[in-house]
Amino acid sequence: MNLWTILPVKSLARTKSRLAGVLSPEERAELTLHLLTRTLGLLPLVTGLGETAVITQDPLVTETAARFGCRTLAEPPGSGLNGAVTTGVALAAQNGASHCLILPSDLPFLQANELAELVGLGATAVSKPTLMLCSDRQQQGTNGLILPTGLEFRFGYGRNSFHHHQQEATRLGLACHLVDLPGLQFDLDTEADFALYAKNRCLTPC
Repeated sequence: MNLWTILPVKSLARTKSRLAGVLSPEERAELTLHLLTRTLGLLPLVTGLGETAVITQDPLVTETAARFGCRTLAEPPGSGLNGAVTTGVALAAQNGASHCLILPSDLPFLQANELAELVGLGATAVSKPTLMLCSDRQQQGTNGLILPTGLEFRFGYGRNSFHHHQQEATRLGLACHLVDLPGLQFDLDTEADFALYAKNRCLTPC
């Protein structure tokens, strides 16, 4: 399995808007960049991951990704998250990837051992086309997804994407394996999330 990681990253000026009540625009940009750097530092620790592609319109994000040896690709204007992911998967497929791991770059409690577990499960399922799927804590969003390339998979990130992606697996005749990994499932989207993050961030590696 030649598994690429695809990280779509918003422009820093538009990131974490739901935290505007507790963080300034500069603080939100700094937080996003910190979490991206943390994620990029975890990926080389996971056996079985190949190249990483960061899809963004932000030059500072591009510069940061390049320092970690990642491929970078400009997010097509107006494409949104689903277009960015589709662009990243196409890039990976054109360069020989058999599978892609789609991962948010801003999961503060993500751990290398969880990624290794997800990748290991994906590796055992290569004999049959399979979607590996990890939700958020509410089982509404999608925080981790491994799928084969070469499919007409219609990504549906946004509201209820976890259910949309299960339906896509059914449409394409893919097996769908649901995975629960607490660190991977913790989003940093709301002020309540940020309060929990601020309280517990010293309990995990920065």
